[in-house]
Amino acid sequence: MTIKEAVIEVCHKIFLPPYEKKMRCRLENHDFTFLASNCTAGIIYHRLGMKFLSPTINMFIWQDDFLKFVLDLPHYLGCELQFIETEEPYPVAMLDDIKLYFNHYKTAEEAREKWEERKKRMHMDNLYILMCDRDGITEDDMRKLEQVDCKNKVVLTAKPHPDIDFAFQLPEYANEDYVGYYLGKNAITDKTVVEKHFDFVKWLNGASPKDCHL
Repeated sequence: MTIKEAVIEVCHKIFLPPYEKKMRCRLENHDFTFLASNCTAGIIYHRLGMKFLSPTINMFIWQDDFLKFVLDLPHYLGCELQFIETEEPYPVAMLDDIKLYFNHYKTAEEAREKWEERKKRMHMDNLYILMCDRDGITEDDMRKLEQVDCKNKVVLTAKPHPDIDFAFQLPEYANEDYVGYYLGKNAITDKTVVEKHFDFVKWLNGASPKDCHL
């Protein structure tokens, strides 16, 4: 951690936004593993002041590969990362037949170390999963998530899917075929697009996604 990063972290702890304080007070579930296909899990762990209990932090996975990953977690968590040469300015690895993009890491060594370290912290009996409808994901693909044994799951979508209990529509993208970049932050509130609408704490406390509207 650089001096600048350390100063920012200390200032954040001193001047914690009121809504983050409220999130931490409301949280009842304190040892969950949150798997997400992008940086959402890392943002929420940070908001809640928690240690990362998930390996999918500061990285992203295309939705089709992420679905394969969560459908067969024991297999993929038992595989070794194989870093490959790409044109990306950050490390990229294969995990058997799926590709992981470590876009917030400088080296393959750092990415491997954090992946293994956080993998060991996972609580498989308190598992939460988030993905979205991008990258060609169909309604049939979403339904496959029903097969995953976990405490809670949510798929963020552009269109309503009333027959899928864990689908949650983001109204910003109602006129689109799939959700856009929902992690963009408001300059004043610091909240992401998804945090404007979805109550993560309520979801982590066990509520159905359909009941997590803000």
